[in-house]
Amino acid sequence: MSADDGLRAIVHSRLGKAKGWHWTPIETGSTTAGVPDSHWAHEPTQLSGWVEHKATKGWAVTVRPHQVSWMLLHLRCGVHCTIMVRAKGKASSKGIGDSLWAIDGNYVKILAEHSLAELPEEALLGRWYGSPDMWNWYAVGAVLTGPRLRP
Repeated sequence: MSADDGLRAIVHSRLGKAKGWHWTPIETGSTTAGVPDSHWAHEPTQLSGWVEHKATKGWAVTVRPHQVSWMLLHLRCGVHCTIMVRAKGKASSKGIGDSLWAIDGNYVKILAEHSLAELPEEALLGRWYGSPDMWNWYAVGAVLTGPRLRP
């Protein structure tokens, strides 16, 4: 399984230009550590932000220390940051075998130190079960552009 199990490509295609989304995939591993793998701009809301795409076959999600530091710094500056996790473990997807978790970036440190199962309820912006065709893409877009709470 790749680091995101194809999640970035799925999100970019489902929330595409026809719906006012503009995505920039980011690959900075050799130049700047910790930068999320996608930047988005949403014309209808005039907002922009960052998404880190991840995948897991269970509850544990690998988040590196540089990713935590980068995200927390930018969140303090008012930048929208979200972690999206494609979970294929039976427990984390209600036995269905696939699910999408949208997590408020303010909880990146908790996710890095614990697991999906141990996230506080307010960390979860949304969760959708089944294949990507079953995920509520309108709701996914709404959580990316929606307000965030400070932990």
